[in-house]
Amino acid sequence: MDTTWYRGIVVGVDGSAESMAAVDWAALTADRHSARLTVLGAYGTEPSSPRTALVHANTRTDACDAVERAVARLDGARPGGHDVEQRIIPGTPAYVLTQRSTANDLVVVGRRGLGGWGRAALGSVSAATAATAPGPVAVVPAGAWTGDPRRVVVGLDGDDPDPQLGMAFAEAQQRACPLEIVHGLDPDLAPGTGPDAPGGPERQDVHDRVAQWTGKYPAVSAVLTFRDEGAADALLHGLGPEDLVVVGGRPHSLLAGRVWNSVADAVLRRAAGPVIVVHA
Repeated sequence: MDTTWYRGIVVGVDGSAESMAAVDWAALTADRHSARLTVLGAYGTEPSSPRTALVHANTRTDACDAVERAVARLDGARPGGHDVEQRIIPGTPAYVLTQRSTANDLVVVGRRGLGGWGRAALGSVSAATAATAPGPVAVVPAGAWTGDPRRVVVGLDGDDPDPQLGMAFAEAQQRACPLEIVHGLDPDLAPGTGPDAPGGPERQDVHDRVAQWTGKYPAVSAVLTFRDEGAADALLHGLGPEDLVVVGGRPHSLLAGRVWNSVADAVLRRAAGPVIVVHA
């Protein structure tokens, strides 16, 4: 099956170590999918006074420096077999990256390391982009492995899990690693009861849906795991920095993500490795 990404990958940079790690991960992903890589820096808004004009000029300079550092980091490499494109665009980073997600196969952004409070009240560019972008977004946290993963892990939850299953199987194939498909069982149900019980209709539906994808990707070594945990906890179970997680989600406001504590939101706050959010 053709897994070439013809629309390309965009990685946002701000000069931080985390954004440079995101560049490394995005470059390898571009190689795996023969995709064009664009390194993007965003800066402020248009000046409205002499004072804001100075701030505007400084933020644009910072964005240019960040992009130049990222390209220099690639040391002349041509990820995906294409020359690296450079873009400096006015606007808030999350908004600019969100807009780019509609015209590219993947948007990539780094995520800083956070303490307990930060994890509970994450208001970063990565969180805002993942919450509001209509297209797939990859978030690379501080300390994550930026090479090929030891495995891909995908959550099989939601009304339409096919988008994240398609992404997960494609990544496992292109990165030549095993795939684990995780389905969380309702922990409030007594053992042996409910639609998720052994032989229950929901569990059978999960098996049938996975079988459709294993038929499309016969070379992928895939295993299906059921866990007696909520969807987010089941997906985060045993994850490490070298795992690539794929999770489904629906575009929503950042506030809505906090209020309803979506599965994607919880995984982004707690995962140690790269996470791809695939919106239905």
